[in-house]
Order: sequence, then structure tokens, then C-alpha cells
Amino acid sequence: MSAAEEASPRIPGSGRYGLSATGPGYHTAHPSIARVWNAATGGKDNFESDRTVLDHMEQTGNDIHIGKAAKASLEFAARATAAVAELGITQWLNLGCGLPPEGYETTLQTVGRRHSDARVLYVDYDRMVTVHGRALLDVKPHTGVVEADARDVDAVLGHREAVVLDSGRPVAILAAALCHFWPDSDEPGAILRRYMARFPSGYLILSHARDDLLTSEERARLVAGYKPTGDIYARPIDVVREMFLDGLELLEPGLVEASTWRPGQGPAEDVGRAHFVVAVARFGRSS
Repeated sequence: MSAAEEASPRIPGSGRYGLSATGPGYHTAHPSIARVWNAATGGKDNFESDRTVLDHMEQTGNDIHIGKAAKASLEFAARATAAVAELGITQWLNLGCGLPPEGYETTLQTVGRRHSDARVLYVDYDRMVTVHGRALLDVKPHTGVVEADARDVDAVLGHREAVVLDSGRPVAILAAALCHFWPDSDEPGAILRRYMARFPSGYLILSHARDDLLTSEERARLVAGYKPTGDIYARPIDVVREMFLDGLELLEPGLVEASTWRPGQGPAEDVGRAHFVVAVARFGRSS
């Protein structure tokens, strides 16, 4: 057994995803996806290692504002969640949920203000995230937290806590700032389709890092800057559309930069060229 394997033992039955029994959230000297995102969106649940990764990415080039783009994606997810809740969806599957956002409502809080019977299943593979989640939801009915890699659809929906979701009712699937961590070889679009297929209908809320506004040098620098945390696979907007949204009905205004999706009062913030492209798409049979 290597030193790395000894420090991070495998969970029995974790399969090809190789989940860590300790979870990335507990290795504070090494950055984690959830904590770098927390730092980028103004949170406090991060460490120097996470902030160092963010600093390197922010220095990629002119007009590349990672923090602004991350906040735009987070704010889109909040607006989209509220909009879909208004359409009558009461159960939610939050994939790669991350740490609770600083200064923003959680999915449960946003949906719960509109539906007293709201059900939310949170999914993340980071032990720090799931510990936070379980502490916050300890007394909340109709909620669950699954510690698993969201790519493993069977493990997520077969988990004992997944009983909070009714497979016979419509669902909202939230995949915000998640799928750009999945390589093409994992068939990210097919993974989301497998989740959709388990429910009769619903909405997909998607945000994804876009790279076709960057030069090849800038793209390489961003990938290298993020490498201490993990691999990232930002994609051109046309690839995002084809991979994840083909054949689905998009709510207005379609697939756009995050800050421009129903921004409300005032102009959308200029996030430069570090875009998250976002969409809300209806799937399944009509109700």
C-alpha cells in the first residue's frame, strides 16, 4: 500500500470512483473543491491552501475574475431554485451541494419558504461538506445527506437517506458548478440523464464553466492553477448545450452567462471572460 493510500483508505464498495474514507475536507494542508468554491464565493469555511489555489487562478490574465464568476453562478442557482419552486416543484436533488453558502439561503430554505412539505436530498463526496450538512439538518424533516460521488447514480439513489425523494413525483435536479469536474470519458450528460430517468418529470438546473472565451494559454494556466485541487474540464458553450441540454425544453432566457439569467433589477455584473454558462431545462412528460 502506498503512503497516499494509507493516508486515505478506500471505502469498501466505492467502486471506480475511489471515494476516500476520510474525505478531502479533512486534509487541510491540501485544497478541496468545496473549500476553494467557498473561498471564491466569500465564505469562511476554507483554509490557506484553498485560498492559494484561488489566488493563482485569479492571476490567470486580464478580465478573468474567478470570484465574480463563482458568485454569479451561486446567485443564479438561488434565482433558479426560487423560480422552479414557484412552478410547483417540492422535491429537490442537490448534486455536489458543497458547503453552506455564506450570506445566501440554502436550497431547503428557499424551497421551504414556498412549500412547507419541501423535500431535499443533498449529495457530496467531501466528508467536511456532509458533516456540515448533517449538523444543519439534524432536526429537519424530509431532508437527507448522502456522502457519495454524484457520478454513481445507483449509490446516490439507492442510499437509505434517498427515501426522502418520491420517485413517482416531479423533481428538481440541481447540478451547479459540478459537471466541469467530470471528464468526457465519464459521459457527464448521460449521468444527468440517468438521474432524470428515475423521475417522471421535472427541471434540471445547470451551471458549467465555459472556456471558449479564453486563449489556449489562459486555459492551460487555469487548469494548472487548479491542479492542486483536482482536474477541471471547462467546455465551450456549444459543447455544454449539446452534452447536457440536447432535446430538453429550456426556460427563458436559455443557455446564457450566469449573471444574465433573470437578473432582476439593475444591470448584470460584469464578470469578465471567466464565465459560468447556465440554464434551467424541463424534462420528462408534461404534467
